[in-house]
Amino acid sequence: MSDTDRKAVLEEAERWWAVAAEDLRVVRACLAMEPPSLGNAAYHCQQAAEKTMKGLLIAAGAGFRKVHDLDELASAATPLYPVLAADLDRCRPFTVWATEYRYPSEDDSPPPSEDEIFEALDILQRLQATMTG
Repeated sequence: MSDTDRKAVLEEAERWWAVAAEDLRVVRACLAMEPPSLGNAAYHCQQAAEKTMKGLLIAAGAGFRKVHDLDELASAATPLYPVLAADLDRCRPFTVWATEYRYPSEDDSPPPSEDEIFEALDILQRLQATMTG
């Protein structure tokens, strides 16, 4: 890959990471609300994880299909970034956060707790720092 092509790939990955950073900003805003908007915070955690992983795959020159499954994305990214494996694995369960609390349902399961959202935020901020630091 030429230096020009590599630069274009990294710029594309950085665009994904910038949108992921905005999702994390929204997570923090949801947590600051009174009462916290946990379902919306969970949704944006999932979104940040998805965009972070897709950015990683783009940066590595790996393709991916249009998918929202964090298990699939983490499985694709982990071999390319073994140092991030633990945090990528911790994001896998967030897949259901994309829809579970965004639509009314008969079972109306409660969203993740505030502690669970803060733990997800910590994981995602660590990944984000790796990408931008």
